[in-house]
Amino acid sequence: MTTTAVRRRTAAASGGGTLTGTCAMVRLALRRDRVKLPAWTLGITLFLPYFAAVAARTNSTPEALATSAEMLDAPMLRLFSGPMFGMENPTTLGYLVNAYFPEFLLGAALMNMLLVARHTRIEEQSGRAELVRAAVVGRHAALTAALLVAVITNVVLALLLTAAALGVGMTVSGALLFGAATAAMGLVFAAVTAVSAQLTEQARAAAGIAGGVLAVVWLLRAVGAVQDGWLTWTSPMGWAQLTRVAGDGRWWPLALPVLLSAALTAVAYALSGRRDLGAGLVASRPGRARAARGLRSLLALAFRLQRASFLWWGGSLLAAGLVFGGLAGSMSESMAEEFLGGGPDVMGGYLSLMAVGMVFLVGIFTVLTATRLRTEERRGRVAPLLATPTGRWAWLGSSLLATGLAAVALLAISGLSMGVGAATVLDDAALGALAAGAVLARIPEILFLLGVAATLFGFAPRGAALAWAVLALGAVIRFWGADLPGWVRSLSPFDHIPRMPVEDFSLAPLVVLTALAAGLLLIGLYGFRRRDLDGA
Repeated sequence: MTTTAVRRRTAAASGGGTLTGTCAMVRLALRRDRVKLPAWTLGITLFLPYFAAVAARTNSTPEALATSAEMLDAPMLRLFSGPMFGMENPTTLGYLVNAYFPEFLLGAALMNMLLVARHTRIEEQSGRAELVRAAVVGRHAALTAALLVAVITNVVLALLLTAAALGVGMTVSGALLFGAATAAMGLVFAAVTAVSAQLTEQARAAAGIAGGVLAVVWLLRAVGAVQDGWLTWTSPMGWAQLTRVAGDGRWWPLALPVLLSAALTAVAYALSGRRDLGAGLVASRPGRARAARGLRSLLALAFRLQRASFLWWGGSLLAAGLVFGGLAGSMSESMAEEFLGGGPDVMGGYLSLMAVGMVFLVGIFTVLTATRLRTEERRGRVAPLLATPTGRWAWLGSSLLATGLAAVALLAISGLSMGVGAATVLDDAALGALAAGAVLARIPEILFLLGVAATLFGFAPRGAALAWAVLALGAVIRFWGADLPGWVRSLSPFDHIPRMPVEDFSLAPLVVLTALAAGLLLIGLYGFRRRDLDGA
């Protein structure tokens, strides 16, 4: 008797099919995410009035608006904002959409990636899915429920963004298109994560694969926007922007993400039917009976656990650094005399901006890796280790040291690759060295972020995810907080080190941030030593 026949008879005997129990699981998922989903949707929506206020203050006069529109069309800014539409006669709303639309698309993608991974692969990895499937629940009920919750969440996000867009002055058609395009981007990455969740047994690997796809999508859109070529049409993010929300408004490009989402969803269902519960299509290799000599220490173990993630991030940042450095050649021609008064200043401004962007990318790796300590603790993997002569300081200290060294290495990879790319294109080795130095000078910012994560883990493990808030606050203040009061800007750990090579090097901020990072790391170690495992 074939496996398929057994499944059909089992389903018939239990009175259900592969989708039995889907409605109940949708209700359960919504109940469990009653805080997370409103926080995500409202958080993304509230950025629209904030960005609208920033755009209005920045472009308070027609002359300022014309200058902003001209700068936005330069390759350096197209790298982040994308192709421009509807700016022949610039308006503040047109500037708002063209400048900030990618941020909403990235937010929707991240929200959907985490949502689908949380209700599929994490449930299987924790063992809860097996208990649920012991009841009258169909094979595809969990996947279907996760995707339905994603659809519901994206519809709500689209409606909220439409209302917010109407509130800042967009037309009804423009507001609807803005919300629909953002939701379409979210649906694509819900489907991408549904596929990646079938490939591997580990939740972090599934999220990492989806994150890698997002990085490729962003890079294709960025390079396509700079070159003003066909590469934009290869990216789902590009499809959303090609709806021309700020211009004549085209709905038909949204058919592309809808079709891609449907195709990826079909692939996810097909792959789900070909694997066992808890397993992935890419089987995990069995480990050795005895550990190698290089794994006989806590630090070596910490490095080993981070190896795959480090290699993925290192390869991605190496490619990104080469691309961003290589694009430096197109910046001097377009912006040198018009805006910054000369080629070297333009290069310095571009390289300093890329350096800050690299720091935030490495910051994502740092927070991801640091917050996994909480996951290890909740899943009961830390307690057996600490039952041996291994001390708490030794375990946590080794993990934090491995994360810190990996983050510094990633910054070095980013800086050196960007320097090589810039030096190769511009035939200027000195400028390449400046690019590498601009990135490496920001190491204390990453160490401070790691210290914040360690302190939260040590004293308030249930709030360890607040390290993401520090990173997000730093990004908002750094990129969009030029008009904020000085004391607000000083709250960000990413706003104190000089923007090399535009600004002169200063040792004091580096020393202060490094000292604060060391203090936070020690506080985290002290807190973990005193609290109970799984305690708040």
